[in-house]
Amino acid sequence: MICSEVIKRQVLQLTWRQLSRNSHSIAPVGKVLTNDDFTLLLSDEQRQKCMDKLRNLPTFVPPKSLAYNMREKKPAAVLIALCVERDTNAISLLYTRRSRHLRSHSLQISFPGGKRDEEDASFQDCALRETEEEIGLPRDRVQIWGESNPILLPRTSAIVPVVGVVKDFHISELKLNNDEVEEAISIPLKSLILPSATRHTQFRSGYSGPVLVVDHYRIWGITGYLTYVFLRCLLPSNMKCDALKTSIKFIRPYKLPPPLKHHHVEPKFDDKTL
Repeated sequence: MICSEVIKRQVLQLTWRQLSRNSHSIAPVGKVLTNDDFTLLLSDEQRQKCMDKLRNLPTFVPPKSLAYNMREKKPAAVLIALCVERDTNAISLLYTRRSRHLRSHSLQISFPGGKRDEEDASFQDCALRETEEEIGLPRDRVQIWGESNPILLPRTSAIVPVVGVVKDFHISELKLNNDEVEEAISIPLKSLILPSATRHTQFRSGYSGPVLVVDHYRIWGITGYLTYVFLRCLLPSNMKCDALKTSIKFIRPYKLPPPLKHHHVEPKFDDKTL
């Protein structure tokens, strides 16, 4: 009788340990967005809240190790498009993968957009023109919400995000300019807000920034920062994972350990070695 009780207790302990291990290996599940959530996000009230937050972003102050790129004189505009998918009515964000033939940032994921030309009447005009040139999305398909104040970040020109909605969207309607764009991607909003999607990257210069990873797509750098900021402005608190609720800075100084001193030790000789 005593033996059976001991065995039972050992089995229960092993089962508990196994369950504990499995619970740590399961990725946390984020909020599952419903059609009601999508309707709320596209409402006039949520639009106003989102744009008010974007227009009142705090000024970015870089660490001393990073300086603004003073050679970049021309400001740029990008389109952050909230696409309402034709088949599901779910919301996705529209990205492009830059062409492999471009000299800078080739094959990286970005929002459609580019530098403002003299012919552009506004940043909104710039973002819509660049989007049409890059992926063939007509400007009359985009219902503009508004634009943020210029965002000044290190090593790039000032950037103005322009936000808009594209209803009844399907990726097949786009016509890519292969000289500029390798691929157009619509990434579901429900995937971007998963806790497992939010990460960070560490740069050699000693700072880190937000990264979002969905399947094999890695959104980092300036696009990662803009996505992170936009999601924080768009989503109400109950739709954010913990990583999006945390008010982290785009660049956070990362203290590296001091380099190890190299000690040169002179070899010792005795009479036997001579």
